[in-house]
Amino acid sequence: MNQLTIAIQQDHQQLSSKRWQSFSTRWHELAAQQGLTTQNIDIFSDSINWLDQLQGCDGFMWWFGQPLSVSRPGRRLIAALAHINKIPTFPNHNTIWHFDDKVAQSYLLQLADIPTPKTWVFWSKSQADKFINLADYPLVLKLSSGVISKNVELVHNRCEASHHAHALFGSGMYALPPANLPFRWFARRASEAIRVFLSRKTDEEFHKGYLLLQEFLPENDFDIRVTIIGNRAFAFRRYNRPGDFRASGSGRIDWNPAQIPSDSLLLAFQTAKILQTQSLAVDILRRNSKPVIAEISYYYEGWAIEKCPGHWKLSDQASQPVWVEGSMRPEDAIWEDFITQLH
Repeated sequence: MNQLTIAIQQDHQQLSSKRWQSFSTRWHELAAQQGLTTQNIDIFSDSINWLDQLQGCDGFMWWFGQPLSVSRPGRRLIAALAHINKIPTFPNHNTIWHFDDKVAQSYLLQLADIPTPKTWVFWSKSQADKFINLADYPLVLKLSSGVISKNVELVHNRCEASHHAHALFGSGMYALPPANLPFRWFARRASEAIRVFLSRKTDEEFHKGYLLLQEFLPENDFDIRVTIIGNRAFAFRRYNRPGDFRASGSGRIDWNPAQIPSDSLLLAFQTAKILQTQSLAVDILRRNSKPVIAEISYYYEGWAIEKCPGHWKLSDQASQPVWVEGSMRPEDAIWEDFITQLH
């Protein structure tokens, strides 16, 4: 077999935790160790035609996060390569198309019959108002994009829900204003007016013309984050912020594998299999003792995965996942699976 050549897009991104991460650096290292050739790609360079650099390559890899400056070109390039079946990619289209889009994820999970909190998406104000007037509260409001619990809020009553609906079907917003901010809606409008007046650049999605509400599941003091990479599951518990119902981004992490129930692992494995993803992080809560998936994402911070003392592996011959001792970098697992696929 001919020597493999892997095209790798440069990445060096500051994460939500303020750490810096570069999967591409590690992939180049692994390729050198295995005697494989890499082609360094930079689609943001104005000095070369980077599409020409993909010619003759056997695969293309690019790890990108939420900021629109990278996720928008990333999703479009992956979709284009998938559409013409040019070369294998990580991430592939199944893995990435719903990234940072909670509306798309809600449709996907419901159609796949994967257990989730009840979720409602409205595309007109009249439709939303009818629901708001009859709904049982509290409910969880979510904007379509956002990380570390940003743009997620508990709505306690009809009045609060109506305020959100009025804003989202009116002028729209880049982000939910802080819940404890005095005159928060006026402050939001003022902040966005200043942004326009000063022509400030933004790397955030603008939200307008929809409303997403989700069932609130009480008595969940933590969620379980399970990250599936191939047939491996890395898992830990994330405790809620003090006095808050949100766990993502709290930094209160418990990596003890003994605290991870097997039904959560199996649900995560099942979800990744149904959705045919190369890599998938799921946030699991419990409803009446049963696990449900609140959100999914292709994105995660590598340091948190690497701190897991081991992972679970699921084979076709076993009904239960088997524990594998020892930490593993997620970029190593991704590389291993991708290179195996190409051989």
